[in-house]
Amino acid sequence: MALFRFGLTSLVAISFASATYAERPDETRLRPRWQALDVNQDGKVTLDEQNPRQAEALKRSDQNGDGVITLAEFTDFDLDPSGVGRQPVAPNVRVVADMPYAGTTDPRQTVEILVPKKPTVQGPLPVLAYVHGGGWSTGSKVMARSQVMKLVDSGRYAAVSIGYRLSWQAHWPAQLDDVKAGVRWIRAHAREYNFDTNRVCALGPSAGGQLVAKLGLTNGVKAAEGKVGPNLRQSSRVQCVVDMFGPVDLLSPPPVGQPRSVENLIGGKIADMPELARSVSALADVNKSAPPFFIIHGTKDTTVNYQNSVNLEAALRTVGVPVLFQTVEGGGHGTFGNALPAVEDRIRLFLERIFYDHSTQVPTELLVK
Repeated sequence: MALFRFGLTSLVAISFASATYAERPDETRLRPRWQALDVNQDGKVTLDEQNPRQAEALKRSDQNGDGVITLAEFTDFDLDPSGVGRQPVAPNVRVVADMPYAGTTDPRQTVEILVPKKPTVQGPLPVLAYVHGGGWSTGSKVMARSQVMKLVDSGRYAAVSIGYRLSWQAHWPAQLDDVKAGVRWIRAHAREYNFDTNRVCALGPSAGGQLVAKLGLTNGVKAAEGKVGPNLRQSSRVQCVVDMFGPVDLLSPPPVGQPRSVENLIGGKIADMPELARSVSALADVNKSAPPFFIIHGTKDTTVNYQNSVNLEAALRTVGVPVLFQTVEGGGHGTFGNALPAVEDRIRLFLERIFYDHSTQVPTELLVK
């Protein structure tokens, strides 16, 4: 199983719920898109009634292989497009799912914990605070599993995947408020799960990259803390950030392919709400007190402009923040081809350097997809 699988496919599928079934909020959201796939209007979405290209795409939603895409299957695919939640858990990993951090019953405001059954180092473990991508509008915390499983299985790290309210539920800065509340939850439960509160790294791809960058760059900024959850006396600081192709500069240059996602996030057009858009832009918060960063981006990313990461690295260097920048020549939006194993290993080395051995060298020479 790959350590980092960056594909952020957002295609999904659905079926009509029975009168006795308590429909999930995500099913209500996705029902119109599923119904639009019911070509013959018989109340079922089948692969047979789709054109060949659509049928091929929808096969990934058909969990039981019966040729019918139910609403639940369509929704499950939207929440976990890579299907990692249905893959086996590594032998040395214990998963604790759906722990609420905000004092609410919202399933988005929960964390999933991955801890080694048998740690291979002494004492509390460094924590990987993972934040999923999906354009702030789709995906879920289970997507962390394929991206942190090997690190946890090594016995050297714990991981906590932080869910957050999506843009169809709440506008910015609700997402940052939630992520900060998730980090505070980590500290409040450190003794219970053997977390080291002085070694927390935030990492995430795409929209998750934006959120972890923002999280790290607002370390200790009271105005950015929000008031979510019961652990407000805990710190939301992180000791390092791994930003994977995050849209961190929403004003200049515009992120290719992202305007609608950003507009949904802020509740209006960027041009009409420049200050709010600026507050989403992690680049605007760069300061000399920020923790070390590792930035990863492909030059052919057509979803988030590569220049976003170029600008962030330059700004961090200007104020003296330790930063490593890994470019993948020809890489797309998390699609790194033959370069993927090297990217994974360099992330591992970065974490080792920050949390275990400061003399660890992290190569950053150009990789080619």
